[in-house]
Amino acid sequence: MDTDKELEAVASLLDLPEFEVVAVTRDRLRKLSRFTLIPKASVGLCPHCGSLCDKRHRCHDRVVRDLPISGSSTELVVQMWQFECGHCGRFHTPRFAALAEGAHATERLLGRLAELAGPGDVSLAGRFFGIPEKTAEEWYYAYLKRRQSQADLKPVRSLGIDELSLKKDTASSAPC
Repeated sequence: MDTDKELEAVASLLDLPEFEVVAVTRDRLRKLSRFTLIPKASVGLCPHCGSLCDKRHRCHDRVVRDLPISGSSTELVVQMWQFECGHCGRFHTPRFAALAEGAHATERLLGRLAELAGPGDVSLAGRFFGIPEKTAEEWYYAYLKRRQSQADLKPVRSLGIDELSLKKDTASSAPC
């Protein structure tokens, strides 16, 4: 049985602030560590109408690959809650920053995969993590596309400044 101290140590090691570690299993023969996580937030924000939802409709487990720990593959079993919005009646599953959208992997695993594949080969990087070649390619290109779309967004530098005022530097409006 998992002790509270062991679970706290694993939670600290995983460093996933959105989740709480509730179980740890290890398969030494397969060199696999499996951690069961539940979201810390017990409510969700409806992406359709923006209302706060606390009525859980159902729960399903999502197995997610993470960076290896101590030479063992790491799998996270994340309990994903589906909420029913009381306002608009639609269902949604909250998104988490640590979990890659459209992949059964963490963002940090995909980041490391991209670093290793960099100038080299995606299939070799995938093999390093034990990920099939086609899966590694799909995850890699989806990750790069997400990163590119995030990079295209530029921070707001000024509000309420017309172009001539900005060029003349009249200080009629304050920059952000």
